[in-house]
Amino acid sequence: PYHEKHSRSIAKAISYRIISICVDLTVVFVITHRIDLTIGIVTTTNIVSTIVYYLHERAWNKSHFGRKVIPDKEIG
Repeated sequence: PYHEKHSRSIAKAISYRIISICVDLTVVFVITHRIDLTIGIVTTTNIVSTIVYYLHERAWNKSHFGRKVIPDKEIG
């Protein structure tokens, strides 16, 4: 059995947001053709999304849904 640390949740949130930012920049720029508007929209949405993702991750970490406790005798 294990418990994820806050640092792991933060690292996962950051890595996911980096990928998402690249996608968002591309999509918003293709739609707006304005770099200033693109940067403003992407910055705002990604700050909010990172906070929401972290909170979502921590909530799921408290849930036992889909987890199975493995007795110590069955581990390695």
